[in-house]
Amino acid sequence: MQKINLRECGIYALPDGREFVIHAVFRGGYVLYTPGAWEFFGPHSYESDDGGLLRFHGRATYWRLDDLTDTARTAHSRSASGTPLRRS
Repeated sequence: MQKINLRECGIYALPDGREFVIHAVFRGGYVLYTPGAWEFFGPHSYESDDGGLLRFHGRATYWRLDDLTDTARTAHSRSASGTPLRRS
């Protein structure tokens, strides 16, 4: 399987229209946050496994990393102060 490279803090959409902020994790793979969860330090919604499958709370879904479409927008890095962030 070809490795998918996503932009850190990139905003990507699933085919159903839901958007997520991408964050790379040290073990490899990505976690996906809703824009609101990203902004307010909430939990991630999905995480990718080694095969690119997206898991929701540890359970496999039919979504894959290659189902994501780049919206060409980028979320700001999370603020250490907890101040809400604006997306560009």
